[in-house]
Amino acid sequence: MTYSGYFIWIFFFSRGVIADSVRSLPHVMKYQPVIPQRLRDSSLINDAATHQTYPDVLQYSLAIAGQNYTLYLEKNKDLVGKTFSVTHYSDQGTQVTSTPDLGVHCYYHGHIVGVEDSSASIGLCSGIKGFVRLRDQMYLIEPLAGTEAGQQDNRQNSEPHSDEGLHAVYNYKHLRRKRSSCSHGNTTTFYDHGAHPSGLFQLSSLKSSAQIKDRTGKPRTVELVVVVDNTEYKKFGSKKTIVARVLEVVNHVDKLYRPMGVRVMLVGLDIWSDRDHIEVSSVPEVTLGRFLKWRQQNLLPRTKHDNAQFITGVDFDGSTVGLANVNAMCTANSGAVNEDHNINSIGVASTMAHEMGHNLGLSHDTESCFCGTSKSKGGCIMSESVGLEYPKQFSSCSRQQLSRFLEEINPACLLDTPSTNRIYGGPVCGNAFLEPGEECDCGTVEECKNPCCNATTCKLAEGAKCAEGECCESCQLKASDSVCRPRAGDCDLIEYCTGFSASCPTDAYTQNGLPCNSGKGYCFNGQCPSREQHCKRLWGPYAHVAADACFSRQGNCRKTFGQRCLSRDQSCGTLFCSGGSEFPVTSSKTYKTLPNGDTCNEAIMKPEDNYPADLPMVPTGTKCGSNMVCYNQRCQDIKSIKAYGTNECSAKCNNHGVCNHENKCHCDHGWAPAFL
Repeated sequence: MTYSGYFIWIFFFSRGVIADSVRSLPHVMKYQPVIPQRLRDSSLINDAATHQTYPDVLQYSLAIAGQNYTLYLEKNKDLVGKTFSVTHYSDQGTQVTSTPDLGVHCYYHGHIVGVEDSSASIGLCSGIKGFVRLRDQMYLIEPLAGTEAGQQDNRQNSEPHSDEGLHAVYNYKHLRRKRSSCSHGNTTTFYDHGAHPSGLFQLSSLKSSAQIKDRTGKPRTVELVVVVDNTEYKKFGSKKTIVARVLEVVNHVDKLYRPMGVRVMLVGLDIWSDRDHIEVSSVPEVTLGRFLKWRQQNLLPRTKHDNAQFITGVDFDGSTVGLANVNAMCTANSGAVNEDHNINSIGVASTMAHEMGHNLGLSHDTESCFCGTSKSKGGCIMSESVGLEYPKQFSSCSRQQLSRFLEEINPACLLDTPSTNRIYGGPVCGNAFLEPGEECDCGTVEECKNPCCNATTCKLAEGAKCAEGECCESCQLKASDSVCRPRAGDCDLIEYCTGFSASCPTDAYTQNGLPCNSGKGYCFNGQCPSREQHCKRLWGPYAHVAADACFSRQGNCRKTFGQRCLSRDQSCGTLFCSGGSEFPVTSSKTYKTLPNGDTCNEAIMKPEDNYPADLPMVPTGTKCGSNMVCYNQRCQDIKSIKAYGTNECSAKCNNHGVCNHENKCHCDHGWAPAFL
């Protein structure tokens, strides 16, 4: 039974609760009062003996929609990085940075025992607050009595079946939300209206095949900084309350991304306690531009991070609550703006997950997308708008897009897996990172789908020889003649399993200088570079090399000083392209139109962009003549360049192999192991 208004008061008095101590919930239309019971499981750690206020594992008995469930919770030990810091500002504008002791915090992830399709994100700092998803329904829980947000209970009670006090449980559809503009009706809130494109859509080809092929399936970590504006700070009234709310938000965002193989770790929080450090406009596009400029000039130089999310208390125009650049992760534009549009943190957490999704290359869901096991088309995180329900999961389309973004675009900053000394508490079984002392780590018991790994102990299952890897199949090592990494191009080599390791041998490629692409190029570091392909990487699949006149009139052969090319080096300097997208992956360009109408487009780099410094230039190794390649922006003879080696190695391979990049024989299959 749900309660509202007058009926709640009857319940309070019948339970002996003083009415004045009960919080009102004006942001909730109706809810069910419950008293969660903390349980003791003899198989869990005896927290009473260790005097842990917030132990690693907890269980609660909780009534949801008239039925009793057991809520299983594990502390999210990867929520914050070890270098996590909070910066606020004195009245005089001086930065004050502190490092809170969050080694023992109160934020958890979990699930409903016995319900496979369930999840939970919970904070226990001041009562029980968070979300619980039961299949395609999401429920919210928050305390009706006790301390305010941001104030810890200081509870030491670890007795079994302890009373956690009166709480409200309600379906998320009953949470009041921001009203939209009249043109969209009054039940729809829009996350953004056409997030801007930004860089990186084909950068995979700039990386070696080893980087792309060896990184698939491994967890990525977004190291996040959250920035809170002055309006938001004043709304909640204290630094402590803001810190608690942001941790609650990021804990929820991390939980949403975990099934996608992405972790979100908070490494910094910047609270504008004195004033706004940019002019925060009600126009989201304007605020986004100003915030990203501030990030580049002020935040990036002092705090290493991958992504920055701005939370504002300003009401954006119309029904929009967030805006972000698409494909911007790991660039100078990696960030978003989010309006905190609901007293419950689920609102801004959902917005942040959505906008970060754009940064990760996700577009809005279409009619063909669904999320959850019920094939529901509603409640997906990348839906363009929120109707009567907040999103619960990423859709099938989002999963495919993220997989493509990670495997093809392969943003470098996410490959920087945090070492255990950067994660609070050191190695943790169940965080999906293989760490010292572990034979495997498939995530939490809830997440683990790997029959070869014991999720509780992070040891191999009985009889298993391996748990993951290109050379692991059905928990056993593959035979030595099994291909584990097929050839990815003219300049790549096939790798075979060794028979004694679950990992594929190190990716090898041909010796530099071998002909490729039907003689149109020469191999260089596993690639067959060309001006034509590089134009497509920079400007999209319909781009091509510009007219020769662009190179002879405009070409520069030095990135820094704009040095003009000698005649023989013109094809090795600045890369000019024609056609393709309006802007390149760097988001900036210059162009010139020749008298005959031909266009010379040049991609421009900004100092703060996280791209290779020579990205706008003709790629190193590009063929510029017979036995001639571009090297240091000059057209040089291959034989004069040390990086191109000699033919001596190939002569030692007895016509049954080729020379690889380490100048060793990479033998044909059946003759001998590679690298002899």
